[in-house]
Amino acid sequence: MIGAEELRHLISVCDPNRPLLAGDPLYVPFDEGTPVRGTAGRSCIDVLQRLILLQDETCQLFTGFPGTGKTTELGRLRQRLEAARDLPTCCIYIDFEQWLDPYTPVSITDVLRVIAHVLDREATTAEGKDPDQESGYVRRLWDLIAHTDVELQKIGFNAYGASLMLELKNNPSFRERAEAALRVRFQQFASEAHTAMQQAILRLRQAPATQAQRIVVLADGLEKFTPIREEDRGVMEASVEGVFVQHSRWLHLPCHAVYTFPLWLRFRVAELGALYDGTPAVLPMVKIADQDGTPYPVGVDKLVDLVHRRVRDLPRFFGDDLDLTLLPILQASGGYPRDLLRMVRQLLLDARSFPVQLADAQRVIDELLQQYAFVVRGTNLPLLKQIATSHTLPQDDAEQVAAFGRLLERWLVLAYRNGHEWYDLHPLVRRAPIVRAYLDE
Repeated sequence: MIGAEELRHLISVCDPNRPLLAGDPLYVPFDEGTPVRGTAGRSCIDVLQRLILLQDETCQLFTGFPGTGKTTELGRLRQRLEAARDLPTCCIYIDFEQWLDPYTPVSITDVLRVIAHVLDREATTAEGKDPDQESGYVRRLWDLIAHTDVELQKIGFNAYGASLMLELKNNPSFRERAEAALRVRFQQFASEAHTAMQQAILRLRQAPATQAQRIVVLADGLEKFTPIREEDRGVMEASVEGVFVQHSRWLHLPCHAVYTFPLWLRFRVAELGALYDGTPAVLPMVKIADQDGTPYPVGVDKLVDLVHRRVRDLPRFFGDDLDLTLLPILQASGGYPRDLLRMVRQLLLDARSFPVQLADAQRVIDELLQQYAFVVRGTNLPLLKQIATSHTLPQDDAEQVAAFGRLLERWLVLAYRNGHEWYDLHPLVRRAPIVRAYLDE
């Protein structure tokens, strides 16, 4: 008998949106041993870490599908860097979802003011002071906004104080006016933001609490900007592209920086890597099959371990023959940890008794299949067929490459990397009736 309290706990630990902290016992070391999502000895964070250790003030990009573990990997990178023995290192983690509305187009002024503000707060904390009692950078930001907009001057700084950043996030009309004011004086604003960063970095290096010679900013969440309405997608994507392409030079900070960015942008802008230090790092899926469909047992075993670390007693929930109940779910996930946990979690929510039966597993697979089938459009079919056949990035023209990026954004196509990068349809997309019929033509 499995009680409600135990089920609640298991449902919680199977939440696919819950990032794991470095050292969490639920973490599966995918990059150890035989490679399942990269080349042996060179995981994504290996690449990011090496450049930081060997160069000064690097600016790197890091991406991957939602739910593949980018935030967790950034936590592991932070742990590694702060344990490095060559130089005392201080890593500043910035979750942009805390400071910006992910459903509103983002601007370079948004990004710079958040980084300057967080660095200033971290320096103040390292000096033993309360950042909520120190105006710091936010005072300078307000002065620039109010100096440009006479109407905003009437509000007065005390009306917002240290909450100015949250007001900019939560008050759309206020943010719009502030953004307009900053655009008028953008060069002055950007220069002052970088000056504030330089001053904060110097303070962090001098503070007894850190004494860090290497400062690393880990900027997370910038890949999550997405429109609520599909018709707003063009405006949202243009804003993100503006930050990472047109204004890329301002993202190079007076310290090391790693930014997460949306995967689709890598395929829309061919020269993206040239704007930063090194090729953008991509966190791929766990390979559970080769390109020809041959099962890859090492990857399957890693995903079994992922479920085992959460559920613990696998036979108690999935029966003695995991090939009948758990394996179909693993195969349906395509090696995408997010979808695997989504299905396992739904199974725990729906099952009337344990261990579950094949029919239970098939039901949650079919439910997710319907969600993917709903996203597929007839105009996607030729490109989906080309990817299913070639397993490569289309190179015909820029429009087709951009369409490929949109398929990735909707998780219709999954990315793998074992010696080389290759792509395949999500298994549930391949099973969708409209896709299956087109592939069989």
